[in-house]
Amino acid sequence: MMQTDVKGATCAANGSTTAFNGRTRLKGLWYSATGASTIAVKDNATTLFTLTIGGAESNYVLLPGEGVLVQTSLIITNGSAVASVAFYG
Repeated sequence: MMQTDVKGATCAANGSTTAFNGRTRLKGLWYSATGASTIAVKDNATTLFTLTIGGAESNYVLLPGEGVLVQTSLIITNGSAVASVAFYG
């Protein structure tokens, strides 16, 4: 099994951040929310999944196996009440 270095990208609230431009795997996601919000994980324009946050909380989401494969560009779109860090590699 091939291992790669894991890197992180800070993703600001209320906007879209290109965490990595190219093929990669999302390994985990840490977030801090001040209220109800969402985080959409995208491969360029295609939404892979959306995480719904019910209220003020901080949490770490560990993705199973090798993570989520992104073929084109890893984009994280945060709602207005949440900021996050995407871990990829």
